[in-house]
Order: sequence, then structure tokens, then C-alpha cells
Amino acid sequence: MIGEIKFLKDYKEVQKVYEFVKKFPLDYPNFFVWLDKCKKQLETGDKKSFYATSNGQIIGSVIFQTERRESSVLEIKNFRVAEEHSRKGVGSALEIMVCSYAKFNSYNKIQIDTHQNNLTMIQFLIKKGYTIEAEEYLYLLDKPEVILVKKL
Repeated sequence: MIGEIKFLKDYKEVQKVYEFVKKFPLDYPNFFVWLDKCKKQLETGDKKSFYATSNGQIIGSVIFQTERRESSVLEIKNFRVAEEHSRKGVGSALEIMVCSYAKFNSYNKIQIDTHQNNLTMIQFLIKKGYTIEAEEYLYLLDKPEVILVKKL
């Protein structure tokens, strides 16, 4: 059960989200190097985050930023829910918050990529109104990423 959804706003919260994401490493090259850089960008405000808690513990988070080449696009960089809390509305609540943030801040669309074999995430995003825009080899030469977008 979700306790609350919060917009990350201070150093203490950055540390908590960092520790949460660190517990669930993804199959991306140099993930921990990226995560350390991401932590610094969260501290400076270059990246933003919403996170969900239950009983005072983080159970899900979404990290996002303005897309570097197209300022009208909000790009989700990392989206995760602890396995024991999946399929309980945590991801949906986080996605709603990101959409609200994007609309309030006049973004035209939201973009996210995920491994081609991450069918659970792809199906989740399609149910939330995202469409597959492309498949590209962004991180690994043997593992294509599916790029999905949601127009606002």
C-alpha cells in the first residue's frame, strides 16, 4: 500500500532515492557510474524525481529530466518499483505524477526507453498511453532499446 508520493526536494531525500535505486541495478553498461552522476544531477536539480513510500520506506521512484536535444520533451531516465510492491498501483501513481508535472511545465511529450525484453514495462507503458516510436541500440550492441512516447 502506498503511503504517499513525494517530489524529491532536498539532499536527504536524494540520498534515500539513490540508495533505493542502488538496490536494484539494471543491466546497463556502467550503471553505477551513471547512478553516481545521477545523484549529483538530482542534487543540482538537473534531474528531478518523484518517489513513493510505504511505512516510511521508499517502494518506487521515477527520475526524469528535460530531454537534452528537445526542450519540449520530458525524458524518464529511471523508473522502478520494488518487486514486492509491483502490480499494486505504485507505478501508476508515479506515472500520473510525472504526467501532471509534464503538463504543468508545458512539455509536449514524455519519452522513455527500456530493454526490448522488458515486456512488463513495455506493456505497462502502452496501457498508460505510450506508443512505441523506435527501436535503437542505445547502450549495448546486442540488446536493442524500445523507445516509447506519450503525447500530452
